[in-house]
Amino acid sequence: MKLEPDFVASEAAARRVALLDWAESHDVGALWSADDARWATQQARAEGAAVDFRLARARHAAQRMGERDDRLTELLARPLWSGSWALAAMVGGLVLGLGLDRLGGQQLNLLALPLWGVLALQLLAYGLLFVLAFRRPALLVKKGPLLRLWQRLLTPRTRSRARQALAHWWQLSLPLQAARCALLWHLALLGLNLGLIGGLYLRALGLEILIGWESTYLDATQVQRLADLLLAPAAWLTGLAVPDVAPLRHAALQGPQALAADWLHLMAATVALVALPRLLLVLHAAWRSWRLAHALPLNVGSGPADLRLLLIDPQRRLAGGLLGQDGERLSSPEGDRLLLTLTDAAPETLPATWGGRALALLGASPARIPAFDACAAAESLPAATPAWPAQRRQLRALGPLWPPARQGAWQRLLEAWEAPVREREGQAQRLMAQALATLCVQPLHLPDGAEPQTQLRKAVDQQLQVLAEKLRELYGQDAATDAVPSAGEAWPHQVLRPRSVARNSVLSGVAGGAATGLAADVAAGGLTLGAGALIGAVVGGVAGSGLTEWLTRRQGRRTTSLQVDLVEAAPLLIGEVLNVWLAQLGLRLPAAQVEAALDAPAWIDALKHAPAEVPARLQPLFAQVCEHLLEAADRRDLSADNRTHGAHP
Repeated sequence: MKLEPDFVASEAAARRVALLDWAESHDVGALWSADDARWATQQARAEGAAVDFRLARARHAAQRMGERDDRLTELLARPLWSGSWALAAMVGGLVLGLGLDRLGGQQLNLLALPLWGVLALQLLAYGLLFVLAFRRPALLVKKGPLLRLWQRLLTPRTRSRARQALAHWWQLSLPLQAARCALLWHLALLGLNLGLIGGLYLRALGLEILIGWESTYLDATQVQRLADLLLAPAAWLTGLAVPDVAPLRHAALQGPQALAADWLHLMAATVALVALPRLLLVLHAAWRSWRLAHALPLNVGSGPADLRLLLIDPQRRLAGGLLGQDGERLSSPEGDRLLLTLTDAAPETLPATWGGRALALLGASPARIPAFDACAAAESLPAATPAWPAQRRQLRALGPLWPPARQGAWQRLLEAWEAPVREREGQAQRLMAQALATLCVQPLHLPDGAEPQTQLRKAVDQQLQVLAEKLRELYGQDAATDAVPSAGEAWPHQVLRPRSVARNSVLSGVAGGAATGLAADVAAGGLTLGAGALIGAVVGGVAGSGLTEWLTRRQGRRTTSLQVDLVEAAPLLIGEVLNVWLAQLGLRLPAAQVEAALDAPAWIDALKHAPAEVPARLQPLFAQVCEHLLEAADRRDLSADNRTHGAHP
């Protein structure tokens, strides 16, 4: 099966793609940088799957480059084809045919007419087209003279960026340019034939056209056979018999002896029959030009730092993932790109098609088949899902495919893709650490008469819901829409009640008064008469009240509150927080597997620090366990893929 081109696009879109391809395969300085390439990629991917990624990327790139160089905007806006050119070609051929008919003069020599040479050349051209359609020529010229002339007329004279970009467009659009050149050529020859027919009759209206023949080697019988052979199709078409040529022979010094009326009819019919295939070629070239203008196959080039990957995916297994779409999929700050091509079958080298061979007449070689750095079948890659963990599995599975010389470029591409993912996952881990710290460290107010377990479960569900919303906002379109999982368990907890200020004050006052009065009596020999006890009671009561208030504020026990048990409830809450994160990624792991990934003592130790320090100490633990769970999900999905492939070879 012949490999299809990278993709097809309308002429206007293809010109933008060619402009971007030129900018990324040549040194254009500040006109286009690696940052611009990544920006265009992000803008195109943000438009979603409804818009072709490569066309959207080229549109954004053309807009940015046009802002930096007005000549590029003018180049894209300037039409490179007009229907009036086709009319001009036909009119030019018609005028040439009318003038060419006069070369025979008023007295025609049947064996020396310029008409026969024109028709012979056209028949020879038909034969050449027929041969090219079924046999590949030994040598193919990359650009024919007509193509070079046309491009020279339409390409700016200056050595500007616009000229370079236009030359790159000519190279990428050779099939379209060849089809248009063929259309102009066939229209001009069709006009030539119509001019020949018109010239025969127009001159005969005002002049007496005589015909005869003379020859050194041929006699009348041989000339008659030749005339019958050449004019047989015209005689069949018109119903006229070929006249007898014997009376038309004349000596070298004598002129023709007969009127050419019947001969003119037969010659006009012959020209019309020769022109009929030309009319079909005109229709075919016009249809091909129109089709290519609306769907031009493009094989965009790639620079030395680019990686080309061919994925064979007849069943569209990769349609839902990062590798399920043609075009540029990754780019790095160093200028590397991953260029992806999807096909239904492995490429094979086959003879050129009829259209490709016919293009050789105008010097256009068939579309090139790009060389690929790696080739893989969709069945050899992990299953495709929109979430980034599956994308990471697919990209890492591509690593062993690249040759050693290309591994450096691949590592740069993979690093450029993973860097923003790691940054986003760091933000997710901070959110999870804050949520867990809020649940485990901050006391929960318990209203009077409220059931502690119900109040605690409500607070946990609410905090998990807030976490899910923040993660959904962080992941954007990659986030899941599943409901937040709820534990529905009895959370181990402690109820912290406020200390009694009045009771502690009285007790402190009595104790303080007794001690103070006793001391005063002892010191004064009983002269205080109980004043010491009274003063001691007041001082002791105030001191006890203040101390109790300070302890209450410090321990957060001004009102009744709930505190989860760190040893028993914290591991359960960690699992719930991780389940919220897994749900946003579209991953489902057994609870026992999540629990086995936790190092409970390390988590409890982090939760025992000062409340302000707890989130920072929890984040590294979340990073460690999240990576462990991702690897577990990778192993599970790869095992499922292997079982599927084993069941359905």
